Amino acid sequence: MLRAGMLRAGILAVLWLAACAPAAPPSGPAPAPAPSGGPAAAPAPSGAAPAALAATGRPTSVILFITDGASYETWNIAGYWARGERDGAPWSAWPVRLGMTTYPLNTERRPQHSGRPRVGYDPVRAWDTTLIAADDPPQPPAMPGAPARRYPSPFAGYRWLKSDYTDSAAAGTALASGIKTYNNAISVDDFGRPVPLVTETAKAQGFATGVVTSVPFTHATPAVFGANVTERDAYHEIGRQMLRGERLDVVAGAGHPDFDDDGRPRTRPDFTWVAPNDWADLKAGRLGRTLFESTAEIRALAEGRGVPPGRLAIVPRVGSTLQFRRDAKVAGPDPANPSGAAFTRGLPDLSLLTLAALERLGREPKGFFLMVEGGAVDWAAHANDTGRLIEEQLDFERAVAAASRWLARRGRLDRTLLIVLTDHGNGLPLGPESDRIAFQPVVNHGQGRLPGVRWHSGTHTNENTRLWATGPYARCLERWVVLRDPGLADIVRHNADGATIDNTAIAPVMRAALTGGPCPDPGR
Repeated sequence: MLRAGMLRAGILAVLWLAACAPAAPPSGPAPAPAPSGGPAAAPAPSGAAPAALAATGRPTSVILFITDGASYETWNIAGYWARGERDGAPWSAWPVRLGMTTYPLNTERRPQHSGRPRVGYDPVRAWDTTLIAADDPPQPPAMPGAPARRYPSPFAGYRWLKSDYTDSAAAGTALASGIKTYNNAISVDDFGRPVPLVTETAKAQGFATGVVTSVPFTHATPAVFGANVTERDAYHEIGRQMLRGERLDVVAGAGHPDFDDDGRPRTRPDFTWVAPNDWADLKAGRLGRTLFESTAEIRALAEGRGVPPGRLAIVPRVGSTLQFRRDAKVAGPDPANPSGAAFTRGLPDLSLLTLAALERLGREPKGFFLMVEGGAVDWAAHANDTGRLIEEQLDFERAVAAASRWLARRGRLDRTLLIVLTDHGNGLPLGPESDRIAFQPVVNHGQGRLPGVRWHSGTHTNENTRLWATGPYARCLERWVVLRDPGLADIVRHNADGATIDNTAIAPVMRAALTGGPCPDPGR
C-alpha cells in the first residue's frame, strides 16, 4: 500500500517540477551465450563501486550505458530468466539508485518555437488504481509491418502512462545536452536550433569520444551524440554528420547496406541508414575514418591488435540489428535461448563492439566519453516479444560487464563515471493477471523459464524509469532529485524513498565529470 506521506510529497513535487521545467536555451539457464561465441554474462569486478563518488576536481572519463525502451519490469524479466532473481546484474550493487523521468518538452513532431513545457510526470496519476472503462482505441503499428492492436486499460494509471510519452530522439537529446525538446528532434531545441552536446565538451577537453549500438548507428539514440537535425528519420544527413564530422572518434553499430538482417549478402544494397556517397567514401578511405566490417577485424580490434590512430567506423556485416531481426526460419531452432531461435552465427555482439571502441578510445591519455546502447531492447518491447527482449537485455548486460572488466584490468575503474539507465519505458509489461490486479509484478518462474508477463502497450510510456550509477561524480546526481515517487519505492522497489531526477540532470553531471568541475547545482 502506498504511503500517504510519500503520496502527498509526490503531489507537491510534481507541482515544483512543472514550475522548474527547463526552458529553451538562449538564442544563438545461465545467461544465453553471446552470439559471437563469446563468454556468458559475468558480474562486474568485485569492488566495482569506488570509494570516491563525489566531485574529484579532476577530469574523468564517462561511460553512459542506455538500454533503450526498458520499462521498470524489463530489468526484472531478464534477471528472472538469467538468474532466477531480479538482482545480480553488473550494476545491481552500484551505490546510486534513482528514478528518472523522461517526458519531452512537447509531443509535437516539429519545432513549436515556444520553448514552453506542455507535459510532465505526475506520480499520483501514474499509480492511480481507479477502475475505468477499458475502451482504449487501437494503437497504430509502432514497427513496420506490425498490426494495429488494442490494449485495454482497466486502471486509470495504465491509461495515463500510455499518454504524453517521449520518443528516443527527444529523450536522447535531453541526455546528450540537458535540454528538453519536441519529439522527433535530434539535438535541436524547440526552435530548431542546435544544442550543445556532451561529446563537444569531451572533445574540447581533448578526450576521445564514441558511440556503440546494436541497431543502426544513425538511429536516434546514437545520433543525438553526433548530429543536429530537426527530424530523426533524416538518416542520410545524420550519417553524413556522424561520419564526416569530428565529434565522434568511434561510430559503431548495425546498418550495413550490403547485408540483410540475417547477415547474408544482398543482391542490391539497402541505403536506408546511410547515403550511397558517404558509404562509398567511407569504404574508399576518403573520410579520414577507418572502416571495420568483418567479425575477425572487429575481434582483433577488441583484443587490442592493430588499433589504428584516428577515427573509426565499426559496422558489422548485418542489416538493421545485430540479432533481433534475424529470421527464426533461417537461424534455426535453439531451445536454450529465450526466443527458441538460434542466434545468427559469426556476428559480433554488443560487448565485442564495446571492447573494440574502448581499445581505440582508451588510448587517449586524457580520457574518453563513450555511449553504449542496447537499442534493440526497444524494438523487442514494441513487438511485445518477451523472449527476444530477454536476449537483447542480456546482450546489454554482457556489454556493461565487459566494459567494467576492461576498466578494472587497466586500473581505471575508480577514475570512470559509469551510468546505466533507459531513455524511456516501452510496452508496460506487468504480471499475467495485471488486467485485474493493478500493477501486478511480472511473475518469476525461475531461471531459464519465461516469466509470466502481460503487455499493456506496443509503444513508449511515460513511466518513471530506473537508473544506477557509480564512480567519480555519481553522487552529484543525487543533488538533482526533483520528486519522491512512492510507486518507485513501494511497487518497483528500486530504492528506499522513491528519489527521482529528471533526464535533463544527466548531461550537466557528465559535463562536470569531463571537465573536473564541482558538482553542478540545479537551476544554474
